[in-house]
Amino acid sequence: MRVKIEEVGTGQHPSEKIVKIETKEGPEQLVVDQRSIENHSLDVGYPVGQHNGHLLVELPRETFRGAWRVWVDRGIVTA
Repeated sequence: MRVKIEEVGTGQHPSEKIVKIETKEGPEQLVVDQRSIENHSLDVGYPVGQHNGHLLVELPRETFRGAWRVWVDRGIVTA
């Protein structure tokens, strides 16, 4: 599964990008390898929860605020 993201900067290494994901609690940012970005989306784990149109997904890396799992709107997740 993939979640839509927005690139917002570069990481410490030339191959890294900082991306933003819109979550139920507000935007979250994390650093990912640029090779994992495809068509403005990022590969995430299969949703581990669902509630009121939101999916709980596991991210490939920890966000700046320390989250590994985030609630996202079902509309930004693709198969």
